[in-house]
Formats: sequence, structure tokens, C-alpha cells
Amino acid sequence: MKSGKTLAVLLLALAAAPLAVASQTQFWQTGTFEDFLGGKLTGVSLSKEGELRLAPKAEMVFDPEQALALSIAAGPDHSLYIGTGHEGKVFRVDAQGHGSMIFQAPEPEILALAVGPDGAVYAASSPEGKIYRITRDGKSSVFSDPKAKYIWALAFNPRGDLYAGTGDHGLILRIDSSGKSQVFFDSRQTHIMCLAFERDGTLLAGSEPNGLIYRINSETKQEAALGAQAKAFVLYQSNLPEIHSLAVDGQGRIYAAALGGAGGKGTPQFFAPPGAPGAVPVAPETITVVASAGDMPTPPLERTPAQAPGAPPAQQPQQPKSPSFNHPAAVGAPFPLSQMPQGRGALVRILPDSSAETLWSSDRESIFGLALRGRDVLFSTDSAGRIFSLAPTPDGPSLTLLTETRQSLATRLLLDGHDLYVTTSNIAKLFRVEAGASSEGSYESTVKDARFISRWGVLAWRAESPDGSSLQFYTRAGNSERPDSTWSDWAGPYTQSDSSPIKSPPARYIQWKAEFRGSNGSTPSLDDVTLSYLNENLPPEIRYLNISTAGARTGPSGLLSPSPSGLSGSPGMSGGAPNPFGVPSSANDTITKSPTVISWQADDPNGDTLRYALYLKSEREQDWHLLKRNLKETSYQLETDSLADGEYEARLVASDEASNPPGTARRAELLSAPFWIDNFPPRIRVVSQKLVGEGAEIHFEAETKASPLRRAQVETDTGEWRDVQSDDGIVDSRLETFTVKLGKLTPGEHVVSLRAYDTAGNVGVESAVVRVP
Repeated sequence: MKSGKTLAVLLLALAAAPLAVASQTQFWQTGTFEDFLGGKLTGVSLSKEGELRLAPKAEMVFDPEQALALSIAAGPDHSLYIGTGHEGKVFRVDAQGHGSMIFQAPEPEILALAVGPDGAVYAASSPEGKIYRITRDGKSSVFSDPKAKYIWALAFNPRGDLYAGTGDHGLILRIDSSGKSQVFFDSRQTHIMCLAFERDGTLLAGSEPNGLIYRINSETKQEAALGAQAKAFVLYQSNLPEIHSLAVDGQGRIYAAALGGAGGKGTPQFFAPPGAPGAVPVAPETITVVASAGDMPTPPLERTPAQAPGAPPAQQPQQPKSPSFNHPAAVGAPFPLSQMPQGRGALVRILPDSSAETLWSSDRESIFGLALRGRDVLFSTDSAGRIFSLAPTPDGPSLTLLTETRQSLATRLLLDGHDLYVTTSNIAKLFRVEAGASSEGSYESTVKDARFISRWGVLAWRAESPDGSSLQFYTRAGNSERPDSTWSDWAGPYTQSDSSPIKSPPARYIQWKAEFRGSNGSTPSLDDVTLSYLNENLPPEIRYLNISTAGARTGPSGLLSPSPSGLSGSPGMSGGAPNPFGVPSSANDTITKSPTVISWQADDPNGDTLRYALYLKSEREQDWHLLKRNLKETSYQLETDSLADGEYEARLVASDEASNPPGTARRAELLSAPFWIDNFPPRIRVVSQKLVGEGAEIHFEAETKASPLRRAQVETDTGEWRDVQSDDGIVDSRLETFTVKLGKLTPGEHVVSLRAYDTAGNVGVESAVVRVP
């Protein structure tokens, strides 16, 4: 159970550590089931309450050197039999863990095994396979050829009759001692995935793709002789497509493992790699089965799988689409189940009164193996080959992650005495999980990304270590996302649970490890771990510094629009303007002068609060002069009428001292591009004018006091302005001359106007009057 010491007290202790800075110290806490689940458990179990303890001892006892282990069965002498793929081999593992191959089928997969009352092993091969009988002396023969594409399950009833769950027609076959088979029940599903017997010998079956659990009453001898089918009743329909495993306890409670991959698919749809020849997924069907199928004749095998019980045969029957196995020699594919997208799983319990409840469910893990040990329910998943235990408590079922096999998938579970055996796939192995706790184990946390180079504070944890047990902690750090040879070695051991100073070097990433040791059944328990760290204080980053030299301008419509003008101190950054000098973008626009505005954008990688200082100097000055310090805003309006005309530069300094103690604050600065302060408009005068033929020629001169000219426009009578170039071809200096030539003019008086703009956004206008006789 969790310790009574509260996390708040622990954090207060950490905050008081010498390295900690109250406004900057961060804490990485690991204490929930989900937190711990992301790490690596080796010989350590995890409870749903988020407690780590030494796990039952788990060890690999046999490696058949095959891709996958698909089935397992136990003999009366405690020998174990394992059916594998993709080479169709059956192995025998004796009580001492010595294994040997006893049979190889022509077909690639051994999906089901059963040990008969005679001690012989019955192995079902797929696809298009057979049931083989393997005697104790190793002799094998074809026991039955049921003409089924897949044989998913084999089970002997207490009387010694063999039953087979098949696909892709969803039939349950009853096979007598001579190997002759007959249809015991037609589910009208695509696959019968699993079989189990209740205490009274009643058969249970799980299907795919509608996730049905059937209770099937045994037929009488007379009915069997007449070929009549047994009667079935649907106990439960899952919202997942497949019932993969079934188990019944001593009180008659039924446990079912339901699963479904991404898109609502069950196991059979993933028995071929995507795109492989013959890999055709089964389209999910929706049917509701509510009563007996015992009074129905056996339909033809070529019916469509969507045909509901009692429905007339389809006019154009189709061969049902089915999964496809692919032998590696032909396709070169790895075990298909390893390619299943992370799916969904659920553990369901059906009580003797037929009420059902979901004990466990997941949207990220599919459940495969299922076994009962006393009142505990054991099940395995496809996430790191995990083994879970669900134990009853007064407050409801208590979930514990017993161990991880670290394989892609834990396919089957089998109890032999007090020991639990687990088969895995990719790669096929046989593990034994003992009932008692192991004497040592370890837990490696996830890797923490501190985002920046950081100094590490202290490691603290809450745990209990009874006599004979101990906990030791270690840390390592590095600057690559995953631990590799560039990381530091494990530092430690740390033993002060309230605050152990971390000895790993400053880095961006860190990881901790706990080593558990126990003896005589005692085990330490770990509730939570907290690690403190302090990011390196990085300097602020100034993105841009803009100078706007003109305000709003009025267009032909009379509406005000913001001027896009500005000068950027950071080329290529946003905030610059295509019209940097404040002149109108259209020949008919007019400008309204406003004060110069300095604006900027800055941020801090650490998220610190920034304060700004703004400096200014003219081209005639050597030193920077402070305009304003401790600015919180990101813009400043420059009162140009208090400054002499001329060319200036601005300097912005950003500091994070508001969030950091003295001596650790960082700052950054950026200079603007040069800009002009000019409080006087350009002066324009008419130098000369004369009539030329039927037209006229006028010479203008424009001059500014400080900033260069940037644009000129001319207008004659009509009120429409058009751009005009200076006599030297470019408007760019403080003094420019312009020659305006007019074509044929009508008799009378004509007004010719020139307006010129300087870099500061000022405008000057002058007119010439031309009289034509």
C-alpha cells in the first residue's frame, strides 16, 4: 500500500535543497500505474495502484528457434508440448526443461494441440490441414482430415471425445476415436477460435467476427447417430470482434478474452502480411443469435458467411473470404501477428446467473492468453509480452502487471501445478513464471527530456523495505534522445530516500533505475520517485526590431488603413515591409504623418519573463543614449519633434533578470537598420517653365533638410497623380531635379503640380501655372 507520507511534504523537502531555485526548479514525478508502465520492468511487478514489488521469478526454459509459438498443451507426466509456425513443428519439453522436436507437419502452422486420454498428442495443422496423432514413442499418423481450412482449437471432453473449432466456416466438429468427424454445431460465424468445457461437460465456444460466446448442449447418442446438431445459446456478445480464449473456474464462472485490432479486426485477419498474396480481410458482419440452432439442417459449405441462422440460401452463394497463411519460403514474411496494429482487448466474466461484467479493458493492448490460478485470473497481451494478474479484493478486482517477457506477443498461458508457462512469438520462446517472488529485480524509468542542458538536484522516493530486503537507485544522463555509449555511466547507488544528491553530469536527458533485492519471501515496495532539476538559463531571442516611419494613410475610398512600412533589424524575419519608406503604394494615395514607432518581437527559451531597454544614437554620436528601461511592452512611440533631424539607429536589449537571481540572468540585443528623423517636409520650387510647340516644359527642384527623397509624383489638371523620375533617373538624394514635359495643351490656363516624399514620410507640394494663348 502507499506510504502515509504525503507527496506535498516530499516536494517541500526537495524545494529546500541547496541547488533549488524556487522560481525555476522543476520536478519529475513517477508514481502512477501509467507512469511506471512506460519503463522497463525486469523481475518486478506493478500494481494498478502504482506500486512496484519483486515479481514472481520468470525464466526462459526453452527456445525452439522458431518464429512463433502458437499452441501449448501439458501431458500427464508434466511434459509440455509446443506447436510452432512457420515450419509446422511440434516440440516436447520435459520436466527438466530439455526440449526436442517430435513432429513436423507438411502444413506451416500448428494452431492447436491437445493431449488425449491415451497420452497421445493431437496436433492440428493449418491451413488446409489435418489432425495428427503423435504417440508417446514418437510415431505420428493422420488421425482425421476434417477438410477445414483452419483448425483453431482442440479439446477433449471428460468422456474422451475430441472437438475441433474450425474456420473459415465456423464449424465445431466432433471426432470419434476412429478419427471420423461430423458437424457438431454450425455457428454461421467465420471462425470458432476457442473451446472450453463447463463442469457438467457442456461445451463453450468463442467466435469471430461477431465476438459471440456459445453454450452448446451435448447431443444424445440417438441424435448423434442421426447426424443432428447440438443446440446452442449465445451467452454473450462482445463489442470486440473476437473471443480468443475461454476458461471456467471451480464456481462455474466463465472468463473470456476478447480482442480486436485497428478497424475492428480479429486475429484471423492479420494472419497474412498486408498486401501478401491471398491475404483477404474478413468484412465484419452484424448478426444477432438468440436461440437454438439445433433444429436446422446443415447448410452447404459454400454459403456466404453473412447468412443468418434460419435464412434461406443465397441465390448466388459466394466462397467466404478468409485469412491466409503464408509460408516464409513462399512469401518471406515474418510472423503476421507481430504486424497487428495496437488493438483493443477486454477480459469478461460471466457469472452462473448469466450476468456479465468487464473486469479489464484497454484501447492499446489486445489480450491473448488466459489461465486461472485459484481465484486469480492470469492473462497475457501483445504489448511487450506482458503477463497480468487480476485478484479479487473487498474493493473489487485488483490488477497487477506480474512481469514482461519483452517479446512481441505472449500467445498462450498454461498452468502446470503452481507454475505458469508462457509461450511467446517473435521470437518463439517458452517461459516459466513461478508462484513465489524472485530474489532480485530492477526497474528502469522512461527517459526524461528536460528540454535544455540541466543541472540535476536530488532524487527522492517513498518505499518500504522490510527486513531482508533493500532498494538502491542509480541515475545516468546524456544528450542523445536514447541512452547509448555517449551517455554517462550509472551513478550511485543512492540510498537516502528523502534527498540523495544526483551525481550524473549536466545534460538534457536523464534516467533513473531502481534495483530490488529480497530474501525469504520479503520484497521492497516502491510507491513513487521524484527527481528535481534546474534548466540552464539560456539567453532571450530577439526575432526582429522594426522602425515604422509613417502611420496610417488614406486611400481613394477615404478609409484609413495601416501603413505596412518599417525597417527591420533582422533580415528575412516577419515584420518587414515591401514599402519601407512610408510613401503611398498607389499614385492616388495620400499620407498622414504620425510619430515613428519602434516595435519588436522576442521570446525566452526557458519561458522567463522578459524586460526591455531601448537605446538610440545618431550618426554624429559615438555613445548609445537610453530612451527607456524596464519596458514590458513590445513597442515604443518615438517623439520625433524632440530629436534633431538626421540618421539614427536603435538598440534593443532584452533581459530575463525578472525570473532569475542576480548573477544568473541572461540578455540579448539587436540593432535596427538606419532610419531617418526629419520634421520638415521637402521644399519644392519651380526652376523654369516654357512653352514648346503646342506643349510645355517645366523644371522643378526638390530638396530636403535631413532624409533623402524617395519618390515624386506629378499631376496635371485631372487630379490623377503619376510617378515621375528625377533627371538623373533615380530619386535617392536630398536634392533632385525633375523635368516635366507636357504634350499638346488646349488654350487656357493649366496647373501642373509636383509632390515629393522623403524617407521620413514627409511630403512637399508645389505647382506651376502654364497659360496657353
